[in-house]
Amino acid sequence: MKKLFIIINLILFIYRTDAQHVMGKVYALESGKEVPLTGANVYFPGTTIGTTTDEDGRFHLDKPTTSAKELVVSYVGFINDTVPSEGNFIKVVLKSSVDLQGVEIKGSRPDTYISQVNPIKTEVLTTTELEKNACCNLSESFESNPTVDVSFTDAVTGARQIEMLGLSGTYVQSLVDVLPVIRGINTNFGFNFIPGPWVESIYVSKGNGSVVNGYESITGQIDVELKKPETAEKLYLNIYGNSEGRAELNALQSFKLNHKWSTMYLLGGNLLQNRMDHNQDNFLDAPLNRQYQFMNRWKYNSNNRIESMFGVRYLHDERTGGDIRFNKNLDKLTTNYYGIGLNTNRVEVFTKTSLNFPGYEYKSLGLQLSYIHHEQEGYFGLRNYDAYEQTFYSNLIFQNYMGDSRYKFRTGISMMADTYHDHLDSLLLSRNEIIPGGFFEFTWTATPKMTIISGIRADHNSEYGWFVNPRLHFQYRFNDNQSIRASLGSGHHAPHILAENTSLPASSRKIVIARDIDAEHAWNTGLNYSYSFLINGQEARFTADAYRTWFTNQTVVDLYTDPYSAYIYNLYGKSYSNSLQTELSYEVIANLKVKAAWKFNDVKMTYNNHLMEKPLNPRHRALLNIAYETPNGKWKADFTLQYTGVQSLPSYILTDNGYEPDVVFTASESPDFWRSLGQITYMFGNWDIYIGSENIGDYRQYRTVIGADDPFGKDFDTGIVWGPVTGRMLYAGIRFKIK
Repeated sequence: MKKLFIIINLILFIYRTDAQHVMGKVYALESGKEVPLTGANVYFPGTTIGTTTDEDGRFHLDKPTTSAKELVVSYVGFINDTVPSEGNFIKVVLKSSVDLQGVEIKGSRPDTYISQVNPIKTEVLTTTELEKNACCNLSESFESNPTVDVSFTDAVTGARQIEMLGLSGTYVQSLVDVLPVIRGINTNFGFNFIPGPWVESIYVSKGNGSVVNGYESITGQIDVELKKPETAEKLYLNIYGNSEGRAELNALQSFKLNHKWSTMYLLGGNLLQNRMDHNQDNFLDAPLNRQYQFMNRWKYNSNNRIESMFGVRYLHDERTGGDIRFNKNLDKLTTNYYGIGLNTNRVEVFTKTSLNFPGYEYKSLGLQLSYIHHEQEGYFGLRNYDAYEQTFYSNLIFQNYMGDSRYKFRTGISMMADTYHDHLDSLLLSRNEIIPGGFFEFTWTATPKMTIISGIRADHNSEYGWFVNPRLHFQYRFNDNQSIRASLGSGHHAPHILAENTSLPASSRKIVIARDIDAEHAWNTGLNYSYSFLINGQEARFTADAYRTWFTNQTVVDLYTDPYSAYIYNLYGKSYSNSLQTELSYEVIANLKVKAAWKFNDVKMTYNNHLMEKPLNPRHRALLNIAYETPNGKWKADFTLQYTGVQSLPSYILTDNGYEPDVVFTASESPDFWRSLGQITYMFGNWDIYIGSENIGDYRQYRTVIGADDPFGKDFDTGIVWGPVTGRMLYAGIRFKIK
């Protein structure tokens, strides 16, 4: 196998290509000046070959055929422009489609945008969106985004899990630069481990993703695009601190060695050693944490003939939580005081190479390779814990046309070898999975307005057998600003029970796992409508979608049947999620943007032959975000208000606060609540200074640890978390950039 991949790499570097590549920049006129326009649609007319401009207004794409002589550039509020697709660099300046006295239409950089060209609805979060929040890591980067929800898995580890369509992040395919990085043992901590300042953009799509990227996309796909050596800042520095005692430093430096080679170094570290206990239950509100990591990325580009990127990343993370009096040097694995400790070491190596074939426009071959070594060891009270995972991944992709640009296909083979070991005291969960697979995806541009993508992939898992997943995507564009999309498909997920449920080891519940837990399999279908338009000369965008996910098999974590136990077994009965969401964003006046969203989740699962609501899952969520930037671009202000509805709570025993011992609460609900956050940024020269606050109203869940007075007793539970664990937090930071 090793020789095979060496041969493939040699082939990739032998070939050269003369394919015609188109690149350029799109501008809008603002006060007589040309301003880069982010999120503009750029495409070849009569095809699905297109892209959207990045934060600097840049675009690049390959010609579908030699006869493709024109490009169409569109953006809401501006007149479409058709330009020749010739030359090394194309400059486009769009003109306003509205000319009202006293009203000026300005091109601006959106925080998020949706491409009308892409048949799969994909929301793009730019760096301006990420900088709205105190986003020291990605788990803190979705505060102002209504599509992705983030919550704490428990009250002691600090792990945050994402949710989409009312289901946990285990059913979301989370990628980094289209590579499977956040999965397996890394599921709950993966987003904590990626610094926000390293990120260029985040691509979020609901429902099943492309079959090219794997079988694990069930409720959605998140692809985190890190900054690239050839386009990143020459120097970037972010220093952050908050009132909880957390300090963080992130830095990157990029070098362009010559016209073909570039490289960059990324550093990240954070420290939290302040012992906080605002609710006075003698348990830390947030674990003590020490983390540092390093990454080196290289890019090779032979004048758009061969492109290759490769790199290495190392991460070390230590966290200690539990009783505020716990000293790991004296109390570890004793009954003196309850404590938890988790130490993580992780190494990632990757390479991605692509090429085009001489004389065949848009015929290309790409190879993705990655290796991950992940170790985690620790303890939960008196429980010893260690986890280990090694993953090798390869994906070979070939794409071409059938006849002409209306018929495009992508096909290839993949291989994943995953060694997994999860050990809690006498409970050992381990697998050695070898998963070869193949896929075929066909894109048909039926008309200039209608596109259909159909795909299928088949993978053979050495532990679970065959995974066969068909997927279908449909888009109809009424015009450049209005479209409807539909999707249907299935996905699989191999369960990692302990790693994906960190609250179980951090409780006294007995973990009872049935024999022969099967792989999870679910279908997802959805319908989306998006419309960009103008109100009083200002841009607005409305989206509405409805998705249903239903499982043919699922790993059920049953906390209802017995408050002293967690029963884990295969689904017997129904399990589904219905999710509705509407969102409206509107630039009320120049530079004042408002975004409002509402979401309803109906999530039910069969527990012990009873169809019940999934616990700790809000039925209703709402979000309001207001952002303003002064006309001179020196000040930014941002405010977000979040609403979280009631949640069903699993069974637990409450033995303090005046209640009688051994009283079981089986049908209780959490209260609904509001949470707010805001930030102000001042920008001058290469510097940004920002201050802000999270949880401005200081709302928090009073009792996050059940049985805190007797953590080694039978009633102890840290997993009943439905609200904010910490109270009001103030923060400040400085960013320095040299582009």
